[in-house]
Amino acid sequence: MTLPTPNQNVDGKLFSLLVASVKDAAIIWIDINGYILSWNLGAEHIQGYTENEIIGQHVSVFYQPNDINRKQLRNNLNQALKNGMYETEGWRVRKDGSSFWAHVVFTTLYNDNGHLIGFAKVTRDMTERKLLDDQKAHANAELERRVAENTRKILTTELRFRKLIENSYDGIALLDRSLVIFYQSMSAERISGWRAGDLVTLKMVEITHPDDADSLRQLFNEILAKPGVPEILTFRIRHKNGHYIWLESVFTNMLEDKNVKAIVCNFRNVTERKSGETERDKMIADLVQRNKDLEQFTYIVSHNLRAPVANITGLSALLNATVDDDPESQEVLQALSHSINNLDKVILDLNHILQAGSAANDKIETIDFPILIEEIRMSIHHLIEKNNAILIADFNDLSQINSLKSYIYSIFQNLITNSIKYRRADVAPLIIITGEREGDKIKISFKDNGKGINLSRHGNNLFGLYKRFDRSVEGKGMGLFMVKIQVERLGGTIQVQSEPEQGTEFIIQFPLNKK
Repeated sequence: MTLPTPNQNVDGKLFSLLVASVKDAAIIWIDINGYILSWNLGAEHIQGYTENEIIGQHVSVFYQPNDINRKQLRNNLNQALKNGMYETEGWRVRKDGSSFWAHVVFTTLYNDNGHLIGFAKVTRDMTERKLLDDQKAHANAELERRVAENTRKILTTELRFRKLIENSYDGIALLDRSLVIFYQSMSAERISGWRAGDLVTLKMVEITHPDDADSLRQLFNEILAKPGVPEILTFRIRHKNGHYIWLESVFTNMLEDKNVKAIVCNFRNVTERKSGETERDKMIADLVQRNKDLEQFTYIVSHNLRAPVANITGLSALLNATVDDDPESQEVLQALSHSINNLDKVILDLNHILQAGSAANDKIETIDFPILIEEIRMSIHHLIEKNNAILIADFNDLSQINSLKSYIYSIFQNLITNSIKYRRADVAPLIIITGEREGDKIKISFKDNGKGINLSRHGNNLFGLYKRFDRSVEGKGMGLFMVKIQVERLGGTIQVQSEPEQGTEFIIQFPLNKK
């Protein structure tokens, strides 16, 4: 912008008219050295000086001491000379010493010949806006500080809880609606051996013990139907190393919780406790069984021994009353001998039963089935040859087990012998023995083509002591009783399938390795 010198009357009046009407801005004219040449009412209103007081003063009177020391005014003027105009803001000083926030624009002034004649300086009081901006800035800074502080606290809290979760004794796993585990804590990995990445494509039911899978599926159906309701289940899962462990678990459906969106499973390893419970249950079952054996023994003593003993007592009395050479004495002596023999047989049978109970402490050893079958074949070869019996054994890959050999031998011999004894008259005995693995158990089948058994009539008493269903064959009714005792002592079960004249099949299951 080009303006005339102030000593030209016409132009000086024009300048005065331009600035006089401006009351919200201080408009002044300073020379090239910074001395004030003109002053308007807006300047007097903002900065407190009258025209007579300020004309001829240096413009640095409005600057704070620190700004003067930093040569801020000279820098402002240099920037205006360089660019034709310079805009800045900063704290300025009024006549009374108070400060205000000024928005200042410096503009260079030239005459008609292009010579610099000074600067126009326009100042506005922006204190109110400045204070408001400062308040906003302070508020924003305080908000940012609080956000940062809260974020730090949240992160600290999250880290604390994460550490608590990861180092907890219990494991935590999150499952989706399809029962896929998509998150688990470090403690969960420590319990099961499975890493989180291993389980991404596996459903929990796929690593659950087959015997517990149905219970788990049923539980999940209940969980899905009852959001937020905890459900407890103790079940087995396969450890990554291959063995099974017991987990005591609490499942809670939190799929509808937007902060969780998962089925939460808290669990702990209770294998040791379950092993103790299993051992305790085994001991209790053993005590119960022994008690049953004692009850059976009591029954035998009270019934089977009573009659022979009574006969002996009566016959002894008769013997004492007879004469040695009396013919009848011979008959009495024979009857006495017969009763004594019967008593002896019963006592022998009881010994066998008691021996079966005490054999549970025998040493565990490796049993080779083909060798065992051959030993039995040799021991009863006369019976096999006499009846033209055919014995076929097929154990596939199940050639050996660790168990009580005396039990296994007795079980096999009794069942093979029974199949030959209870043959059909018109058919040569055929006995087929097969064995196979089923998980951690073995299954052995003894199938024959003999007379068969009417199970609807005799099924309940089939394994009873002294129970016989075919009087045409000599026997005492102890074989199947002993087989059942021995199978159960091995921790197994025995079942029978049979129809008259259609043969019989005994199916035995027991642990692969007896402990």
